[in-house]
Amino acid sequence: MKRFLLLLALAAYPACSVAAEAVKGGACCSTMDKACECLTRGPVSALDETWHARTDLSATWGRVPPRLKDHDNRRSYGLYSLNTIQPLVRSDDMHNTLLGHVGFGFQGGRGNVMAGLGYRHLTASTDHMFGLGANYSYMNLRHVRYRGPGAYIEWLSKYTTLTLSRFWNRWRVSEDAWKSYLKSNSRGNTTHLDLTFQFPYLPWAQIMIGKTWIGDKVGRRSFQSNYRGASLARLDYGLRLNLLGCLALEGGTLGTGSNNYLRLVVSFGRPAVNEYALCDGCLGGEAFSARDLKNYTLAPVLRHSRVDTRTMIN
Repeated sequence: MKRFLLLLALAAYPACSVAAEAVKGGACCSTMDKACECLTRGPVSALDETWHARTDLSATWGRVPPRLKDHDNRRSYGLYSLNTIQPLVRSDDMHNTLLGHVGFGFQGGRGNVMAGLGYRHLTASTDHMFGLGANYSYMNLRHVRYRGPGAYIEWLSKYTTLTLSRFWNRWRVSEDAWKSYLKSNSRGNTTHLDLTFQFPYLPWAQIMIGKTWIGDKVGRRSFQSNYRGASLARLDYGLRLNLLGCLALEGGTLGTGSNNYLRLVVSFGRPAVNEYALCDGCLGGEAFSARDLKNYTLAPVLRHSRVDTRTMIN
């Protein structure tokens, strides 16, 4: 999957070069411009952002790790979800925001839901923003169900986002399929530390690096045993590309390298958090372009604001 992420990043460069040359020479890349005019309206500020722009449809495809595979070795999954994040109370200067988010997912006729609350405070200098929140998720996947609360704290700067999150889940597993792996009813918890920052000179591309700690034993296998050691191969890696203002592509590998996923996100408008997109221009003027944190007061919280399987398959 790491090779896939590298190829994905490299594949974007031809389009970047064309866009950069067109802008530099004053020419118009008609095909790309027309597509952008139809699907985006350029960067949107937090004040101009609409409620439906903060709502999206997403599709996630991936593979679960060996410790959760069933007796047929069918380790692939597909999950489709509708997610939204909205302000409940927000000050006029946008320095204090109480937000709510909810998501509904579907997989093979089974329903999933995630809902939560959060609070963010933007400092007077607008150089830093701090947040905290909690959520509750219920996931009903093939042969396994899990549910439970989660909590997080975060720190956003003009260049990076650092999130520390924790989930406490209760599992219920089909004994016919996985009785040798997991108990029918078990408890487990996961802790995640995630860092997000821009790809150098590509402000529309974000790199995600994380670490997961899985506690408690479930059945005869210890989750923790799969994550011992300090090898960089045991980290979570991801790459998000804002291709258009309303379209993003994300891919990554989690933990040991066998937990790969690909995610497509389509918004009903351009959210302010998509401050940079490929169709706006490929290359940034400097290695890391500063972002306006007011546009991130309602940014989705990694692992907490969208229905996906990353909290389970790690």
